[in-house]
Amino acid sequence: MYLHHLTVQAFGPFARTEDVDFDDLTQAGLFLLRGDTGAGKTSVLDAVCFALYGTVPGIRPTHRLRSDHAPTDTRTRVVLEFSAAGRHLRITRMPKQTYPSARAKSGTATAEATVQLHERTGTAEDPTWEPICANHQDAAREIEAVLGLSKEQFCQVVLLPQGDFAKFLRSDAKDRAALLRRLFDTQRFQELQNWLTARSKTAKKDLDDVATAVQQLSERIDQEAGPSLQQADNTTAQLVRPDAGHPAGALSWAQQLLARAHDAQTAALEDEESSDQAHQRAKQDHQSAVDLQTRQHQYSQALAQRTALDHQATDHPRLRQQLENGQRAETLRPLLDGLERSALTLQKAQTAENTARGLLEATHAHVEIPQLQTALEQHHAERGRLQGLLPQEEHHAELGTQMAELIKKAEQAQGHHDEATQWLEAWPGLEATHTDRVTAMAKAADQVPQLERDIESLDTQLAAARKRNTLAASLATAQETETKREAEALHAKKDWLDLRERRLDGMAGELAAELNDGQACTVCGSLAHPAPAQLRPDQPTREHEETARALYEQAEASLSQASRTRSELAEQHAQALGTAGSATPDQLESQLQSARAAHKTACEQASNLPSAQEELDRLRHEYDARTRQRQEAQDRLTECHARHKALEQQQHTISLALDTARGTAQTLSDRMNELTRAAEHLASAIDAAQTTATAADHLREAQTTTDRAALDAGFSTRDEAAEALQPAALLQQWREELQQWDNDNAVVTDTLSTPALLEAGAQPPADPQAAAQTLLQAEARLKETAGVSRQARDRLTALTKLVADLEARLRDLEPLQARYALTDRLAGIASATTAANTLTMELEAYVLAARLEEIADAANARLQAMTSDRYLLVHSDEKEAGRRGRLKAGLGLRILDTWTGTERETSTLSGGETFTASLALALGLADVVTQEASGRPLGTLFIDEGFGTLDEQNLQDVMDVLDQLRAGNRTVGIVSHVAELGRRIPSQLSVIKQRNGSTLRPLVSADL
Repeated sequence: MYLHHLTVQAFGPFARTEDVDFDDLTQAGLFLLRGDTGAGKTSVLDAVCFALYGTVPGIRPTHRLRSDHAPTDTRTRVVLEFSAAGRHLRITRMPKQTYPSARAKSGTATAEATVQLHERTGTAEDPTWEPICANHQDAAREIEAVLGLSKEQFCQVVLLPQGDFAKFLRSDAKDRAALLRRLFDTQRFQELQNWLTARSKTAKKDLDDVATAVQQLSERIDQEAGPSLQQADNTTAQLVRPDAGHPAGALSWAQQLLARAHDAQTAALEDEESSDQAHQRAKQDHQSAVDLQTRQHQYSQALAQRTALDHQATDHPRLRQQLENGQRAETLRPLLDGLERSALTLQKAQTAENTARGLLEATHAHVEIPQLQTALEQHHAERGRLQGLLPQEEHHAELGTQMAELIKKAEQAQGHHDEATQWLEAWPGLEATHTDRVTAMAKAADQVPQLERDIESLDTQLAAARKRNTLAASLATAQETETKREAEALHAKKDWLDLRERRLDGMAGELAAELNDGQACTVCGSLAHPAPAQLRPDQPTREHEETARALYEQAEASLSQASRTRSELAEQHAQALGTAGSATPDQLESQLQSARAAHKTACEQASNLPSAQEELDRLRHEYDARTRQRQEAQDRLTECHARHKALEQQQHTISLALDTARGTAQTLSDRMNELTRAAEHLASAIDAAQTTATAADHLREAQTTTDRAALDAGFSTRDEAAEALQPAALLQQWREELQQWDNDNAVVTDTLSTPALLEAGAQPPADPQAAAQTLLQAEARLKETAGVSRQARDRLTALTKLVADLEARLRDLEPLQARYALTDRLAGIASATTAANTLTMELEAYVLAARLEEIADAANARLQAMTSDRYLLVHSDEKEAGRRGRLKAGLGLRILDTWTGTERETSTLSGGETFTASLALALGLADVVTQEASGRPLGTLFIDEGFGTLDEQNLQDVMDVLDQLRAGNRTVGIVSHVAELGRRIPSQLSVIKQRNGSTLRPLVSADL
């Protein structure tokens, strides 16, 4: 993979848009990413990782990637152009972020994370970018397919992270195994080991299940057979169930029990057949006894019924005569009932006539029907005359109602007239009061704008006065601080220059301290050093000089900051003084309070002006309405008095005529009701008299007809016929009793003449109870033999199935034993739980150990060059103590010192040696991981920090190794602030730290 161009915007410490052209920067194959601590060197690598994988190294959240210095309307964005696997790609990512909403002035909107992946299809001079995908999942698949590395692998082999060089070297086996497992994805070997263990457990479980099933089947066969089949008798020996360790003996034992079960079933079937024959004979004997007892009982019942029937026949002649007379009189029942109804009707009619005549006047109580009809016609004529006078009476009442309404209207009009008069008398004073109030409020409304301008001016002047006083104190403090920082900077500069001069004076001793026998002098080149200079006791070192210089630069920076602060405060103080003038804040505060009180009073008065004006207009309209109301009320009073007088005259004339017509009644309607009731009484009396005459005629006709019919029916008089008449139900009862006696007599006579009953009556009494007892004994014997037969059949069926299952289980036992032996051996070797695993290493640990050995070999190729063939990394197979030692075995690393020939722990290396060994190990790890992941060579490699621990010779050795990487067509970027690297590496990318955000400045060769 090769980087071509990077663009970051509002990302991390970069507030603006920063561009990096890696093609120019990496022409020499080696470049330096430098800058002050905290400037954002590592953020450049974070941007590369974020563009490729959507996250940054480590566990930092992506929502904190946005720069705190960026404007709110600038969106965070990273664009990376790179090539890999023969493809030239450009990826653009924007994390999830919030920005000011265009719709809501004070609100915000949230933009979700986006990604866009393009591929260049044209030439470099005329590029054409074709879109590939805009989906996070699709982009992740494309990136991993092109690079051949996961994010974890990329961060470990491309972005050799800050502070992680020595972590892998010095970590224990547990942590080393965790990292190797993630990089090489050896989880599949652990899964294989777990699968073998699970298969072994499954095979063992299957084998145990079959053995358990054989044992359970033997127990069930023993239970089904019971003691009866296993006990010895005269012809067979006793059977004993073998133990679980002899499955073949269990099968022979079960087959013998099955044969005995066959014999037991045959004997049980024979017993069942014999008991069934005895039961059939007992059943026939019981049925014969029951039949004889039944016939004997029927014969004795017939004899008793014969005696009862003869006793009932003594009263039958009298009953037959009464039935005959009742049947002849039944034909006269309608005539007798009609005669009785006619007499009752005449009686009711006479009673009703007497009641109706009792309601008439005394003169009409005993007259005949014609005189009653004449009186009725006279009442109808009088009522008709009164009917004609009803409209006059209604008109009289209407006139009274109208006169009452006129009196009420006159009273209302008088009230309205008085009310309007009273209001109009108070109008002049009311009008003057409201007019003065509106005038005052209008004047206050005119004063509000001027008062608002006064308040705004005083408010601004008061704020400026307060700021003026505050800035005056701050300015004095800033001036003191600037003077103090200036003195500190001068002192730091003097200390640095003095220390530098002392070091230069003793430089000969410093150079001589680096001389070794046989090694050329860096000044004269001689291999002999007869009189090397000696270091002074107080000789400063380079570190002392760099420290003093850093203190001086810090003092200069503090002085610059203090000067800028003092200038800004002086400018702000002058502006505040020009606005506030010489007035004190207390004076301005008092004036402001007075202006605000006046403004509040004027606003309160002005706010009531519309309602006051509206109230004045309303009162003026009400004055006009009250004037009209008084005049209208006066007109209504005059009209009501005139109409009331005319209506009163008409009512008096009508009253004279109505008094004569009413008589003693209160109203014409009452008089008409009296006449109506009298006419109704006369009509009722006439109807009742006519009904009585008709009922008397009907009664005489019914008596004549009934007498003639009684003679024809054989009765001398109608009274004799009425006496013979009986209720129809009683006659029906007599007929049924006589008919039932005839039927019972015939049945009994037929029964007593039946030969079978006569024969049964001559025999001794039957005894079915004894026959039933014999039948019960036979049934009990049958049930017992049937139960034994069914039990023998069920036992034979169950034993047949169980023996077949036992044979099948025994056939499965041998292959299961072989499979378990194989899987248990493989699982034990993979899990290092058996002596067959001579290394005592689990499968995954063995693979990880092989990978670590490859990494150590690849690292030694560079470590030898970096350490002048002194150090080598040695892979160790020793186990670490602990419960999980098998997994940790084979993951040890030690250092071989070829100068002494001894091995020692990596923790004994010095700081520079640790960095060198860690860098070699990281480069070897990168080579092995790359080969494992995709086999594609890495075109770009970043090394983050650690060079400050190297001396001149070590640094030169490391740079030689990095030059070898560069010679292999690989670009190496070093992230460091070491000054020596700045002099050695011409191509540089500087990260400049500023108050408003960091910036990037590329320096290529001649730019330095």
